[in-house]
Parts: sequence; structure tokens; C-alpha cells
Amino acid sequence: MVKKLLILFIFFSFITHTITEYDPMGNPILGRLTYGDLFGFLSLILGLHLLVKSFVFSLKINNIFLLSFVLLLLFAVGLPFSLIPIQTIIELLVHLFLVLLSILIFYVFKDVFFTYYIPTIIITALIGALLGFYGILSQMFGLPMLFKVRTEGEALGGFRNAGQAGAYFMVMITMLYPLLQSKLKFRLSNKYQRLLSISVIFSVLFLFITGKIAGYIVFLIGISIYSIFFRNSKSIISILVIVSVLVFLYSNLETISPILYKRIRYKIESRVTSKLDGSSQDDFFESNWGGAIEAFNDNPFIGTGLGAFDGSYRAYEVHSTYLKMIGETGFIGSFGYLLFIGSFLLLLKKQKYFSPEIYDLIKKMRPFVIGCMASWTYTYHVRKREFWILLVFLLIIHYIAKKEYLINKRKKYEKFIL
Repeated sequence: MVKKLLILFIFFSFITHTITEYDPMGNPILGRLTYGDLFGFLSLILGLHLLVKSFVFSLKINNIFLLSFVLLLLFAVGLPFSLIPIQTIIELLVHLFLVLLSILIFYVFKDVFFTYYIPTIIITALIGALLGFYGILSQMFGLPMLFKVRTEGEALGGFRNAGQAGAYFMVMITMLYPLLQSKLKFRLSNKYQRLLSISVIFSVLFLFITGKIAGYIVFLIGISIYSIFFRNSKSIISILVIVSVLVFLYSNLETISPILYKRIRYKIESRVTSKLDGSSQDDFFESNWGGAIEAFNDNPFIGTGLGAFDGSYRAYEVHSTYLKMIGETGFIGSFGYLLFIGSFLLLLKKQKYFSPEIYDLIKKMRPFVIGCMASWTYTYHVRKREFWILLVFLLIIHYIAKKEYLINKRKKYEKFIL
């Protein structure tokens, strides 16, 4: 039952619409709770007896969950001094929820990685992308809308804004494209091998139609680094196919979907062209990021308190992980983040227990993780469900590698004895 609930949590992770409309003055819980979170809460309740065992077991693989709690503890140091204590409490609870859920996900899926966890991610990315395409079609042909959009021509699917959609699918691509290019994909059933290819294609296409310029940039960073280090014919062909499809789509987009073309053209002109020629009137990031620096200068040790920036310094939260850390948590919280993210990046380091095929996957994920880190410049990733799905993905890879290493070692020893 717990496994089924966790599958539903992962599956609905692309729906970021909350149960009630988010309003700082409204319900502080329902305004932050998504429908997928309900399945997460139920799984935690039913799997409560597994949590301690799950955490202890995870320490045998890696200490990242321990550092997750250290991070939360250092975030909590600022609570007594928070400018908006209730916001800080809610933020801490959201983070704790995701950490506990990740521990449970790791334990439940560690031995069914290729039969349940990966297939769930494949299906989730595919359905999330298809719903985004349906959103555009519904605007073009007057079909029933499943999710409301803020502006005509937006392709959001279950997301509230293009920023969420871009960051989410960059993480999906970080897991799925390297897997598609690795031999580990053959551990999937034939059906899911085919769906993996389809899911990657639609994930890239959906990332394109979101019109999120920052999403384009970080994808370009990831795919460029990948193409430099992995220049085999298979990789080159797949990249050429992706680029060709995107070029064809953009060249014919005005004919295919005028409203989508108009929206993407506007995003390019307002975010890129006007910036380059100096005509832009949009100073959101300058003001937002400047506010984070201001908050840090006012209180360099603990900042405003986690989640207390918006409403104290600016109308919106800090749109950057790195500046959010210094502005809202100061030196203390930023130190905890460095420990945590350092441990996360070490999951990409070569280990003696990696088999060649597992290390091949890890190497191929690195360029896209770099792309994700670039995207975290404009979004806060620690609170995002997809980041923890990625973290568990890497942790289970380490678990599988260690398990297979020990089995092979034992076999060699038994053969030697005989």
C-alpha cells in the first residue's frame, strides 16, 4: 500500500497547483499543499514504522540524509529571529516533509528500481509533457481546459508557471536522457525501453514550448557539455535529431500554433533581445536579487529567516537558490547548504564499487546536473519535489552498485576457495 501511495505522489509531482490558491494572508497549509502531497502524507502515516529503519539503512550507503537533517537544523537556528516566524515554520515543515518522504521512497524502491521507480518516472514525465501539449491544443481548438493558464499561448500543463515547468523537466531529462544513452536501460522491460525514448522526446519538446528562456539556456549548457565529452555516433545522432526537430518546430511554429509562436516570440524579445539592446524595462531580477543582498547585509548570520524574505523586503520570494540561502539563512544556513549540496555532488564521483555500466550512467548525468545547477540560479530547488526524486535516483544507483559489487566479490572469493 505504501508503495502505491508513493507511486501516486511521484506521478502527481508535475501538478503544482495547490488545493487552495496560494495567498500569504490565506490558509497557510492548503495554500502550499498540492494534490500529490496528500498521497505523500498518507504514505508517511502508513510507513511511519519504516522511517527509522530506512534512515539507518541509508547511512550504510551515503550520509546525505543525515546532512539533510543538519541542513534543517541550521535553517531552524534563525526561527527565533525570523521576521515572519509562521512563514519560517511552514517552510521548515515543507522541507522536513520532503526529507522524510525521500527516505521512505529510497527504502521502498531500492530493490525495485528498474521495475517500479524508473517506470514511474518515465510515465510521469510523459504524461506531464502530453498534458502540456493538450493545454495548447485546448486553447487552439476550444477543447475543455484541464488547468487554467495565466496568459494565452502558455504551455504549462499541471504547472502554475513556466519556471516550474522548465525546472521540473530539466530534472526529468537529467535522469532519463543519460539512462537512454546507457546500457542500464536494458534492465528495463522492452515496453519501458520504448517508452523511455518517447518520454525523453516529449520532455525536450515540452521544455521548448514552455517558452522559458532560462530553461533553454540550462538545457543548452547540459547538452553542449554532454556533446563535448560523449562524442560517440549514437550520442551525436540523438543530439542532431533533437536539435533538428526543435529547429523545424520553431521554423514552422507560426503556422502550427500562432498563439504559441506569439508567446515564445514575446518571451525571447522581452528576456533576450531587449536585454541585449538595453531597451528592457523589466528590472524584476535586479530588484529581487538586490533585496537578497540587502537582507544579508542587514543580518549576515541568519538572514530574514527561511521564507521570511517575501513580505519583509520584496513582494516575492528570492528567485535563486544561492541568493535565497544568503538572504534568508545567512552564513549559518548557507554553510549547511554547502555541506548538503557538496554531499549531493559527491554522488556523481567515481567509486570503487561502480561497475562500468553504472559509472557510464553517472558520467552521462554530470553535464545535465551542471545544467540543473545553472537553473538553480533562478529558482529554489531544495523545496522542489523533483529534486528529491533525483536525489533518490542517485542514491539507489549507489545502493545497486554496492550490492552488485559485494555479490561479485563474494563469488570471486567462493571460486577462489573452491
